[in-house]
Amino acid sequence: MFLAKIALAIEFQLATPSVGWTLLNVSASLAASEELLQSMSAQQKQRHLWSTVLQDAPFPFAYGGLFLGLYLRHGGRFAVYLAAPAFIVIPVDLIENAVKVITLLRDEALLPANAYLTPTYFLLFYAASIVAIGNLSISLSLRVLRKFTQ
Repeated sequence: MFLAKIALAIEFQLATPSVGWTLLNVSASLAASEELLQSMSAQQKQRHLWSTVLQDAPFPFAYGGLFLGLYLRHGGRFAVYLAAPAFIVIPVDLIENAVKVITLLRDEALLPANAYLTPTYFLLFYAASIVAIGNLSISLSLRVLRKFTQ
């Protein structure tokens, strides 16, 4: 899952220039998203659509699987509780992707939903990342301490 996440993240960086350097899900506000959408050519919209379908759609499964694996391996009896942000962020990200695809297919009625979905996604993603890194750090630290105290 780690390698899949890294590969998809690299692909995002490679695809960004073809859609005009800015993706809809990184726009700061609804107005910025609308302005970005209006400034995109038909070709950029098509590339953005395919980037969303081929790269952004599998991304939640890659990072979600990575986070869940870390929680289950290193979370102990708290693993289910630690996994909450990861369980929630996956469907939020998939819904955000669906809204982007619908918007890029020339139906901008759902675009305002991304003004809520995108910040929610980023908040949950960063929370899941912090919990995963913290959980892994604590687990590895305790392992090292146990080796030195034995």
